[in-house]
Amino acid sequence: MAVVSDTSPLSYLVLIREVDILSALYGEVTIPPAVEEELLSPDGPDSTRQWIKEAPTWLRVEKASRETPEGLGQETAEKLRALDRGERQAIHLAKATGSGLLIIDERDGRRVGKELDLRITGTLGVLDEAASEGLVDAQRVADRLRKTSFRASSELYQWLVDRHS
Repeated sequence: MAVVSDTSPLSYLVLIREVDILSALYGEVTIPPAVEEELLSPDGPDSTRQWIKEAPTWLRVEKASRETPEGLGQETAEKLRALDRGERQAIHLAKATGSGLLIIDERDGRRVGKELDLRITGTLGVLDEAASEGLVDAQRVADRLRKTSFRASSELYQWLVDRHS
């Protein structure tokens, strides 16, 4: 399955030391150049910068062939333009490549992706799928994720743990 990721899921999976589950679940993951740049940002975590500098072979950087996806309505195009560069490029790349999945956490980006008929998941969705496959312990990864700046309600963390208890 072709998978495209935005910045935050990769960053959080690196921070909780579970980024390799992406390869186990999906094989190859593609990111646009803006996501690579965001992961290299000096404002981000050192571990994320180090990881992207030594990116695994299952991670590819690819630019979409067109500047914006074809066939967008004006309202969707405006919403897409309002997103940050990494989100915009990830959505565009997912649409342009016919990706089977876009991994993105940001609410507005998820909405635009859904409007473009993309299949969407986020960090918690990836961890849920990995727990279902027996790749991670849901309680342990939820506890680690809570120690980061990842924003999710207590109910969402509990949902993840309860599904795999």
